Amino acid sequence: GLSGLPLFSGIGYRVFCWIVFTVFIIAVTLIYAKRVRKNPKLSPMYQADSYWRQREADTESQSLAKKATPSTWMVFACTSLILVVLSFLYPLTTFSVGLHAYTLVCIPIIASLYVVSGYFSIRKSAQLFILNLLGFTILFLVVGVMGYQWYLPEISALFLCMGVFAGIANSMSANGITAEFITGVKDMLTAALVIALAGGIIQILSDGKIMDTILYSLAQVMESAGKTATVGLMFLMQAIINIFIPSGSAKAALTMPIMAPFSDVIGLSRQVTVMAYQFGDGITNMITPTSAVLIGAIGIAKVPYEVWFKWFWKILVMLMILGFLLLLPTVSIQLDGF
Repeated sequence: GLSGLPLFSGIGYRVFCWIVFTVFIIAVTLIYAKRVRKNPKLSPMYQADSYWRQREADTESQSLAKKATPSTWMVFACTSLILVVLSFLYPLTTFSVGLHAYTLVCIPIIASLYVVSGYFSIRKSAQLFILNLLGFTILFLVVGVMGYQWYLPEISALFLCMGVFAGIANSMSANGITAEFITGVKDMLTAALVIALAGGIIQILSDGKIMDTILYSLAQVMESAGKTATVGLMFLMQAIINIFIPSGSAKAALTMPIMAPFSDVIGLSRQVTVMAYQFGDGITNMITPTSAVLIGAIGIAKVPYEVWFKWFWKILVMLMILGFLLLLPTVSIQLDGF
């Protein structure tokens, strides 16, 4: 929107880039996992992972598949009834995608699929039914966000209900469900505090107008470079700024009003500018300490940031090189949506 481009423009090449990045990171992960499986001590987290090994040992007896109990069937009947009522109340759902809107018979179809899959999964085991419940919770999350403009209150309520229903389906008592909830809160508390502190750093950089100075200096450097060098500098600039402002929307509002007209002046497509922004915004999110998602994820996994940085920085360099190589064709090829 800030660059004046239509939604989903250039989607073909963007999907290709997504496939390349995804295949690369899956391959790296599998290669590393194979090495660690052969020799667990190669993992930099071998000693620290004793927390998870102990936790797995404590819960091993509970991980065996349980047959469905009356509580499981009660949850199935209750959730099915709720979905049937919702199907009558909301038979049609309108999805807004860009400038277009599509009306579909969505909730009744999902409700029917849930009833059928829930019945067959519950006959196998209570755990399989709970997994089925999780899958349809995520599906309803997508429907709620895209069709009914849900945000944090609705999403939180949805997952809270799912957690309670999953606990009851697993024949847990109210105290047991509460204890599991508190255990989850303990895992998230440290990450939440770090996220709050990272947000304070971002606020200082924004309110202090520090980023404006950085942007101006970088734009001056790019002005005399060629097209290929400019694309690389745009990519690098967005990656550097992402360390200080990991918020995609905030960074777009700050940089795109400058970068989009600048690309017009030097003869570059605005598609190139958006691609450089996307790569710079996404790749360094996996290592920047101000990223709420990263800090939250490694906090839950009990991985210290310095350990993660030492392990991942080489992969990050390879991703940056791969991103630059994928940007080069956009200088000469024409992407749709101009």
